[in-house]
Amino acid sequence: MAQINAVEALNAAETQRTSNPSEARRLLKEVETELSQLNTRQQHQFLFVKAYLTAVKGDLNQAIKIAATISHSPFLESKIKANLLLANIHEAIKHYQPAYTHLYLALLEATKISDKDLISNVYNVATQLHIGAGAYEKAISYAQIMRKNSSEARALCISWVLELHARIHIDNTYDARHAAQALAYCTEANELLMAHSLELYKAEVDIQTEAAAVKSKMQAMLPDLNNIGFPYAILRAKYFIGYAQLQLGELTAAASELEQVQKMATKLRDSRTENQVLLRIAQLYEAQNTPLAATAAYKQHITALNAHIDEYKQRNIAYHLAQADFLERENTLALLSSQNNLLQLESKLQKEEKVKSILFSIVLIFLLLLVIYVLNNKRATLNQLATTDFLTKLYNRRYFSETVNRQLQNRRQQEQCSLIMFDIDFFKKINDQYGHATGDKVLQAIADRCSQHIRKQDILARIGGEEFAIFLPGCNLADAVKLAELCRLSIANEAIEANEHKISVSASLGVASSSSANFDCLLKQADAALYHAKSTGKNCSHASQTNG
Repeated sequence: MAQINAVEALNAAETQRTSNPSEARRLLKEVETELSQLNTRQQHQFLFVKAYLTAVKGDLNQAIKIAATISHSPFLESKIKANLLLANIHEAIKHYQPAYTHLYLALLEATKISDKDLISNVYNVATQLHIGAGAYEKAISYAQIMRKNSSEARALCISWVLELHARIHIDNTYDARHAAQALAYCTEANELLMAHSLELYKAEVDIQTEAAAVKSKMQAMLPDLNNIGFPYAILRAKYFIGYAQLQLGELTAAASELEQVQKMATKLRDSRTENQVLLRIAQLYEAQNTPLAATAAYKQHITALNAHIDEYKQRNIAYHLAQADFLERENTLALLSSQNNLLQLESKLQKEEKVKSILFSIVLIFLLLLVIYVLNNKRATLNQLATTDFLTKLYNRRYFSETVNRQLQNRRQQEQCSLIMFDIDFFKKINDQYGHATGDKVLQAIADRCSQHIRKQDILARIGGEEFAIFLPGCNLADAVKLAELCRLSIANEAIEANEHKISVSASLGVASSSSANFDCLLKQADAALYHAKSTGKNCSHASQTNG
């Protein structure tokens, strides 16, 4: 292949990477045979397209390795594209801090280019990641900036589809004219994946009232999605097929489809879809009149829901931390620019004007330093949120696991440590009878009561919905059992006043102690003791007989 043909094929591969990935892969394979004939800029372009197509196939780790080689490219276009791709990939594998860091690096560099299509693409990724962080209004503003920077059908298609997606999250409905306009632009641009994504977003609304139509659309889309090979879109389409079958009473077909979706969601680590599909499976078991299976599925759904909430919280914190870094960089650049301007101005001013210039500089620098100080305080607050349970203000599971594991690894030889696990008896009945707001008040009251009995060095955490744990360094089993009883009695002996109700509450506690066991072993012992307490009548504490 002659060099000019290789360059043409490379440009064609980049153009078709989203609309026709299979053809783009064929073209890129041809270009690869002539790679040594391309200049450095074109080789960086080749690496970007290769990384993109590798990501579409699902090999995200390899795609990261390829894109990282050009993330600091001297060619701004390749540098921005690589950072955008890395932002998307890290977001897909739930590495949220690097995802938003790469996004804001691309946003900073976008101010230096004039290519409207590339600027539009920067705001495309910014829109998607802000939707993921729940910043829907900001996402809508980025989608609208896309349309201002490009009148190409592809950019208009993406911007209208993503704006519709954000508005569905805000309003739980969509404007049919808006959807039709988006589809028209996607058809004109031959953007098959975005056209199908539009149907997936609409299905979130339509599934409630138009299950048959949703099922038909999803089944018609699946061959195209399989050909494109984007696993997350395939997963969502199959989920809506199974959900629609459940709505339509096609229970056997729904069971098969939803089981496949659950396996795919687990493999792809898609906590949102996993949470949703477990709820549908529980509803399916109810429809099949199998209450035991339904109860088990509901428990799985609650576990998945808590995992999804934790993931969303971590993502939101990562977003705000990266945003603070971005604003700090912008302010630092503004500070340097202001200082440079002041130096140039000083050389032109007369002697009597220099005092004014210096005073202005001091005020400006003070204000910018104040902004940086506020941003640093915000970052410290966000780091605290990452370790604290928002409801009870106790430590969360992540902090508890990491800190206890570290303390056990570093403890003195033969130092006895104990672990208490407890949960609230019949807590679901409290939620069902009095409502979740009252249930939250009960959890807060229990956290307050138990906090009064622990030592300064002890660690009390909420590690699940109604489940708590206390780590007691340097505490033997007998003393740990005494503390467990104190906590149990403080919960059970006095009714909790919540939302004008007096509610009697009890808890079951499991205690374990060891001078050598690691965190996982100690946790298993305490959990087994808790299970024994629950199974022998509740409102009691039980000590593990294992002392390793």
